[in-house]
Amino acid sequence: MEALENEEQTVSNGSPRMPGMVNWGTATVIGVFAGMLYGGSKEASASVSKDAEVMLKLGSTPDKREQYRLMRDAMEKRFIRVTRGSIVGGVRLGMFTAAFCGLQNLLAEKRGFHDVYNVVGAGSATAATFGLICKRTNSCHQTHHTF
Repeated sequence: MEALENEEQTVSNGSPRMPGMVNWGTATVIGVFAGMLYGGSKEASASVSKDAEVMLKLGSTPDKREQYRLMRDAMEKRFIRVTRGSIVGGVRLGMFTAAFCGLQNLLAEKRGFHDVYNVVGAGSATAATFGLICKRTNSCHQTHHTF
């Protein structure tokens, strides 16, 4: 039994992990969930004015079936908006976090040590890249979606 325990060895990928380096996968997952939370809450708070419009329509419609249909349609549209905002926010922040942590770890590995210049370099490169993507596609400034 002890011989089997002694045979177990840890497999290394060849490069020891430097102190202070970020775990890329964990940071990306946290970024995705934080982006989903932010994007969903942003869309939920932006749809308050649309809910007020539905309530005005409900007051002017005496038919109960029409009121039910209006409420159902409004709730479906709100659900779709919040879900889309969550997914888009999660993808954006997740990609940003993955790029930042990946560049930070790459710089630390190439330079041989981890310091503040790795963080500054990774942050500058990531922010510039995402700034150009947002400016080129003009998708980062859109807050309202139309159906």
